[in-house]
Amino acid sequence: MKRRIFGSALALAILAVTLAGCTSLAPVYGDPSSGRDMSTVRFNFASPDDHLEQIILNRLKVAFPGPALPSDPVLDIAASTSTPQGSMSNAYAVARPVNVRVEATVTIEDGEKILFEATRFTDTAYQGGKLTPTDIASSSGARETAARSTAEALRAAILAGYHR
Repeated sequence: MKRRIFGSALALAILAVTLAGCTSLAPVYGDPSSGRDMSTVRFNFASPDDHLEQIILNRLKVAFPGPALPSDPVLDIAASTSTPQGSMSNAYAVARPVNVRVEATVTIEDGEKILFEATRFTDTAYQGGKLTPTDIASSSGARETAARSTAEALRAAILAGYHR
């Protein structure tokens, strides 16, 4: 009986080692050896116009931390917020859902030439119609959360589509 258990354990260990040798990790957005190494990409970041653009730019600065040279392209963000009509539920007269959309466009320019442009948006909602301070905090929190999500979508778009 002990030989059978030992033999099964040994066979399982050999199988695990064999499978581990067959797997590997690869970058999600390409292979650095293919010339698409995004770790060396550097941008000069344009100044933000408002708080939402600042949130998005802060995330992109973390994603592309390389020190930029004056000759590197400029990355600019244009963000807007809106409240699309329609709600997810009319179940409660008080604390009704309020939809929020944050839409942002990233533009990477070299002088007058646009090298890359992408637009992404995030929809979210919060419960409105509460006390004014709570309503203001909920609205602000929903917009900031949507801006962070939009920043991640823009980061992924840059990684997938921008070519130096």
